[in-house]
Amino acid sequence: MGDDDESAIERRASDAALGFGSLIRTRRKTLKMRQDQLALATGVGRRFLIELEAGKPTCQLGRSLLVAEALGLGAADILASGGVSQSALLPELPDLADEMEELDGEPTGLL
Repeated sequence: MGDDDESAIERRASDAALGFGSLIRTRRKTLKMRQDQLALATGVGRRFLIELEAGKPTCQLGRSLLVAEALGLGAADILASGGVSQSALLPELPDLADEMEELDGEPTGLL
């Protein structure tokens, strides 16, 4: 993978993290919760919430989803918010059908 591919991936990750963080912050404020209240309710630190809401792309996924769940957000809410782009969900993949055939030309039946 070249430098351009890596920087494109980093940009997509950063955009997704910013969208997700914005969704978390908006939902928390809608529920009239302070960061310290949400931190106590979810067992994460306030520093983690600050970084999550700021869109830090390296926040731990498990803890991030725990916070989202505590705010009543499910996967559908996260996807609908644009926090994860469709291109991130459906990356370009090579057509592997030809490569999945056995040497004698018979399909493997895996597809």
